[in-house]
This record gives sequence, structure tokens and C-alpha cells, in this order.
Amino acid sequence: MKLLWLVLGFVIFPLKAQETTEIRISAGADPYIIELLTLSLSYQVESARLVSVRSIPSQDRAVRLLGEKGGLDVSWLVTNSQREKAASAIRIPLVKGILGYRIPLVHKHNQALLSGVRYIGDLRRVTFGLRRDWPDHQIFERNGLSVTSFSQEDSGYDMLLKKRFDVLPSDLVSIEAALSDTDLVADQHVVFYYPSAVYFFVSHDNPLLHSQIEKGLKSALQDGRFEALFLKHFSTRLEKLDLKNKTVIELDNPNLPPSAPLEVPFYWYKQGK
Repeated sequence: MKLLWLVLGFVIFPLKAQETTEIRISAGADPYIIELLTLSLSYQVESARLVSVRSIPSQDRAVRLLGEKGGLDVSWLVTNSQREKAASAIRIPLVKGILGYRIPLVHKHNQALLSGVRYIGDLRRVTFGLRRDWPDHQIFERNGLSVTSFSQEDSGYDMLLKKRFDVLPSDLVSIEAALSDTDLVADQHVVFYYPSAVYFFVSHDNPLLHSQIEKGLKSALQDGRFEALFLKHFSTRLEKLDLKNKTVIELDNPNLPPSAPLEVPFYWYKQGK
């Protein structure tokens, strides 16, 4: 009888269904982020499933909801010191720092404005339009550039059309929508860059999930799947950026924590590398 129970035990236990862990994320996430998070979790033995909950429009609110009942398990945010105190950052830049590139959007009648710019000192008479709650606002001001502020209710595009300021710095994603207005053009002479990192964040109370995502991202970097996914989503946009034929004006970023892994070159995008 004992032998029978032992045999049954070995037969029954392997048939036990593996539990699937649900990972709560904000609805409306960019497809690249969804695919990258799914990829990072795929290296674990445990099965995981992403569950979209209500959209969280405020990044600061998303941080506060991490680990909470009715909240989130993972969020992806531009890092700063306050957020890294409030939650646990997985310090691997998800988009390789490319959101730190800012393309100057100008009025079509002002396309030669930046043609002679070589250094940041050449920009002292140029006025930049930036929304008050954008991280760029403080960065451009701290680098000594002239900034005209606008609120969330205002349209930076309309203000640029009315020539309330000279340049609207735009990221690689949002500029595509802006160029649908034929009176606005992307400058062909200059691009701005400041070091910036988007990380996955989890609650301080969930070290296991932090470890799983971190190990998965590092595995994807090692086997090339991270790079392949990145290029799938961003190679066309980066080709249009055309860094090799533009003057890159580098700006200091006072909001970037000292913990950012700037010393790891393959974490960051560089033209031709």
C-alpha cells in the first residue's frame, strides 16, 4: 500500500497546474513597453500574465499606486531622485536614452534660424516653448536658455504658429503628429540631447518582481533580443533623426540621479553603434 501511494504521488504532483502570476500595468501602454516587459518575464520559470488596469495619466500618481490594492505592480517612468526614493527602479534604460533627444520644431518661415548654431552659446537669443510640467522645462532653463512657459491647457503648436516663441523641442514620438501641420517643420541643422532614462519601477515591497524583471532584461541584452526589439520599433525614427549630419547640442540634466548607469555603453543608443 505504501508503495502504491508513493507511485501515485509521483504521478499526481507533476500534473498539478502551474499557477500564473498576474502583473498589473496601466492601460494604454506603448506596444514596445508591453513587448519588452513580456520578454523580460519570459526568462523566468514561473508563468506571468500582464493585466491592464485603468489608465494612470499622472506619472507621480503611478508611483504612489505601485503595490497598492487596486493599483499597479509595474510602471515605466522617466527617472528622477524623488521617484527612486518612492519606488524601486530597475536601472536598465528601456529605450536606451533616445527620449533625451529633442528635435527642434520651427515655423516654416523660420527654417534658417538654427543653421549657424554650433555651440550652446549660439542659442542665447532663441526662445524655446516648453510646458511647465515637462522635465525639459527645468533642463533648458538650468542650461541658461530662454524659455516661454505654457500650461497643459494651451497648445504649444498653436503658440509656435503664432510665433510666441521660436522653437518647440519635440521627442522622437510626438514630432510625427506635429508634422501633420504643414506650417511646422523639423529643423535640419541641430538636435538637442540630455541624458535621460526610462526605467521599470516596482514597489519597494516586491523585491522578487524587481529581481525577475532585472534578470530578464539582462538576459535579453546578452542574447540580442532586447536590441532586436528596440530596432524593430525605433530604427526608422532614428534614421530620420540623422544625427551624423546634424550638430548635437548636449545639455546637462540636473534631474538625472547619480545612480544612472552612464558608464555602461551598451545601455545607451549611439549613432552607428
